Parts: sequence; C-alpha cells; structure tokens
Amino acid sequence: MVGVILLSPTYKLSLEAKYYFEKEDFKRAYELAKEAYILDPYNKMAFSILTQSKIATTYQNFNTDFNNYFDKIKKISKQKNISDKDKKRVKIMLEILIDEYKNLKPSILLPKSLKEKSEKNYKKVKELYERVFKK
Repeated sequence: MVGVILLSPTYKLSLEAKYYFEKEDFKRAYELAKEAYILDPYNKMAFSILTQSKIATTYQNFNTDFNNYFDKIKKISKQKNISDKDKKRVKIMLEILIDEYKNLKPSILLPKSLKEKSEKNYKKVKELYERVFKK
C-alpha cells in the first residue's frame, strides 16, 4: 500500500500539498492539490486539501485586508480635522471588513491560530464600527 502511494504521482502531490497546508502555505498547497485532483478526481485527500486551502486563503485575505484598511484608518484618525468624506471612507472600509468576515466559511480543519486571528481582527472592526457609527 505504501509503495502504491509513493509511486502514484497524484498521491505524492497530495502528500506534498498536505505538508504545505500544515506549514500554512495555503497557496502552494492549493496549487499542488489542484494538480493532484486533476490527475485523479477520486483522490479524496487532494479534494480535501484543495477545498481547505481555498477556505484558508479567504481567511488570510481577510486578515490582509484588515491590516491594509486599519493602516488607512489610523492615518485618517491622526488628522486634526476629519472630513465627512474621510468619515464615509472609514465607514465603508469597516463595512467591507464586516461583510468579508461574515462570508468566511467555517471549517474545523483550519489552523486554530488562523481562525483566532481572524476572529480577533473582526472583533476590533465590529467594536470600532459600533463605537463610531452606531450612536
């Protein structure tokens, strides 16, 4: 059985994808799992890693967007006089992040650290939004 797995290119790719998934290199894991799945659509490991890598990437994208938007919000908040245009810009950025988080798919297979970071970032967004815009 081990020989079949090691000799089969699709399972070799799947194992490599699993390695990268566990290292939290989800883009690389996705690409390898996609290759494996194309070679063998019945490869459940490849399909699982493909799906989970895609979900994990959306979590990473949320966290990246959070960092980018919060940098912009910090710059705006340091101004002496914040214009109405900037207030609307901040509101839109926060609403985008809230919607983006709500669209994340739950998964028990994702690394706990990734889910916790996303949840922590969402709480910051939600708290700021409610404090500033829900008076």
